[in-house]
Amino acid sequence: MYKFVKWSLSFVVSGYLLIAATAYFFQEHLMFHFAPVPDTHRYHFNASTEDVWLSSQGGHLHGVLFKADEGKKARELVVYYKGNAGNVSGSERMARLFLGMGYDVLSMDYRGFGKSRGELSEASLLDDAERWFDWGRDNYGDQNVRVVGYSMGTTFASHVAAARAAGNVILFAPMKSVVDMASRRYPFLPEFLTNYPLRSDEKLAEAPGHVVIYHGTADEVVPFASGEGLKDYLGPDDAFVPVEGANHYTVAIQTSVQADITARWGASASTLTQTLPQAGPSLSRESAPMN
Repeated sequence: MYKFVKWSLSFVVSGYLLIAATAYFFQEHLMFHFAPVPDTHRYHFNASTEDVWLSSQGGHLHGVLFKADEGKKARELVVYYKGNAGNVSGSERMARLFLGMGYDVLSMDYRGFGKSRGELSEASLLDDAERWFDWGRDNYGDQNVRVVGYSMGTTFASHVAAARAAGNVILFAPMKSVVDMASRRYPFLPEFLTNYPLRSDEKLAEAPGHVVIYHGTADEVVPFASGEGLKDYLGPDDAFVPVEGANHYTVAIQTSVQADITARWGASASTLTQTLPQAGPSLSRESAPMN
């Protein structure tokens, strides 16, 4: 009997260590759904665009600038941090939400996505996020850059909100942190295994600008409770907006959300609604579960 118990315990411990080791060494592939393309690949967009290239901590980074009106410089820029799947080929739908309001929109690929290359780490990704914001500030002026994040991209947007004191920030379907998401999916694993804690809660507590969060109550990827946990870190002038019945992929195209953005960031509601079609799962190519 003793030998059986000892063998069983050894089997359980070995299995646990194997699971923990797998989660640790493959966490990038659990978090990020890479979609690289060759540098020579040509994206096809309906909107007018320009390629933007940056260097950061040994990284070779690519982004696309969606232009609101060809031949005219927009009054302001939205720096858009996308989700954890696909590449910038899927960013036009979100971009159109803000193109219709007169903003140019800069969307970028993270390392390992699209044409962006470089060694992955939390520090490098956060530095990349800052450099994209800095590019916007250098080209559009200190007061003319707004920040939008979606899903995993909200962790980078939250970091920039604090590190660069962004004045206006919108987060769609954010997570409290990657640590929070990991504890919800893998409650049996210790937090120290996470190389990418990406603490949006801590960053938003330090963000001096105006932050608005939209989270669907039927979100099947990032639990509503995770996003709602950020309420405790918002300032008195910030807002957390629950979107009843919206899921992870449709929260940004809800009529109520579009109208609220219009009221906060300016434009006619009719223009905004015409810009972004209502039908279909809008952002499914830009975000995927952290398995």
